[in-house]
Amino acid sequence: MKVTDIQTKTTVKQLKEPFVTAIRKVTEIEVISVSVTLSTGETGMGAAAPTYAITGESSESINAALSGPISEDLLHVEGGFQQLLCKIQASCAGNSSAKAAMDIALHEAYAASKEITLIELLGGGPLLMENDMTISLGSRQHMEEQMQKHLGAGYRILKVKLGKNPETDLQTILFLKEKANGRALFRIDANQAWKPKEAIHFIRELERQNVPLELIEQPVKSWDLEGLAYVTNHVHTPVMADESCATRKDALKIVQMRAADMINIKLMKSGGIREAWAVADIAEAAGIPCMMGSMMESAASVQAAAAIANAHPNITMYDLDAPAWLQEKSDNLLFGSPYVDLDSPYKPSSMPEEV
Repeated sequence: MKVTDIQTKTTVKQLKEPFVTAIRKVTEIEVISVSVTLSTGETGMGAAAPTYAITGESSESINAALSGPISEDLLHVEGGFQQLLCKIQASCAGNSSAKAAMDIALHEAYAASKEITLIELLGGGPLLMENDMTISLGSRQHMEEQMQKHLGAGYRILKVKLGKNPETDLQTILFLKEKANGRALFRIDANQAWKPKEAIHFIRELERQNVPLELIEQPVKSWDLEGLAYVTNHVHTPVMADESCATRKDALKIVQMRAADMINIKLMKSGGIREAWAVADIAEAAGIPCMMGSMMESAASVQAAAAIANAHPNITMYDLDAPAWLQEKSDNLLFGSPYVDLDSPYKPSSMPEEV
């Protein structure tokens, strides 16, 4: 197996409305698409989206990594599929989103060379995955408007972005609980905004008030695994690690410390499909279920995430609504409803026009 050509392009996609969390506000996303061609003629496409606040990458750094060390280590090198995937990871330090884009593209090309789909390559099959929808951080009234719109569209699981301060956050979620009137199951994402004792007080109060909670995601700073474990061990509601877990090494630390009850896997954090699969395997060995999530990305990369979610038995929760936030209709076809069906005919089939 040999890669003979690599091409990249950058496009800008507008969001329908601002996406606001405790750590950033997004009104548009840059999508860096990469296409690889094998010596046998098959091609595959992957994509990345820069997220300064989480991976530390920009559009410029992703393009530089793809055209520089990653391409240099991959082009015209004979090797097996797994060997080439390892070369992507070893090509440079960091740059997880750039590596993810190339990893996805190589997986797609390899699947094409076998005349099968990516989901078939990964071992998946027919599975209707229930997606959640995110309520962006904002005024209480705006958050309720978002919630009512999503409930009206058929969503039952709502991921609520919080992180203003614990007391304000508490009043917001109690307000949303009242307005939902039993129609919603909440996933609360603080995006690292709270201190451990603040998080415990917040979660215990929600438990006391019988808020229908599925999980609390990343309540404390990503580096504070001791604090994450402290929260996990002092509340009944499951606590999920997100920014604290990118790679298999992170997953191993979380497992060893019993720092979280669940793990959120994202391709842009892990560096691609191979590493994401390893995270899910490690979590499975410890009895820790996983969610497949995404950054604010296009369907070109989120579809790859959905394929892993479909195929891996330890990934049982899905947070793949990012393409539904984009104005471009083609990005919404597969992810614009409460259920993701990979039997859908939609598939990104060509490189987007360059900016």
